[in-house]
Amino acid sequence: MYKTLMSALMLAAALTSAGSYANAQKPKIDCSKATSTPEVKFCSQQSYVAADKQLNQVYKQVQASLTGEPKRLLTTGQQSWIKFRDNNCDFEVYRSRGGTGYEIFRNGCLERLTKQRTQDLQNYLSDPK
Repeated sequence: MYKTLMSALMLAAALTSAGSYANAQKPKIDCSKATSTPEVKFCSQQSYVAADKQLNQVYKQVQASLTGEPKRLLTTGQQSWIKFRDNNCDFEVYRSRGGTGYEIFRNGCLERLTKQRTQDLQNYLSDPK
């Protein structure tokens, strides 16, 4: 029992220090100055993630303003929209598959459509109907 507990504690300590080491070794990327493919890829991912976070916040606001059938329709519509967005972006950047820019182009498409959807939902919130 003692050996098992000590082994678990030593493993936890090793993982914690390895995680700290990995975090300390991550380079800081200034996305306004990104030039290499890995930097641009990283920045395009970060930009898409930020757009998706904003969409989720606005979606939750719209969802909270609804009940019953409209709320169900919003949920179904959003699920369908996500499938559309992902499939549309796969189609849009299909020709660049296997290339070094593929993920950058796909992230750009995902970000663009996500921002459009966010604007649509924001317009719904501000419409006085």
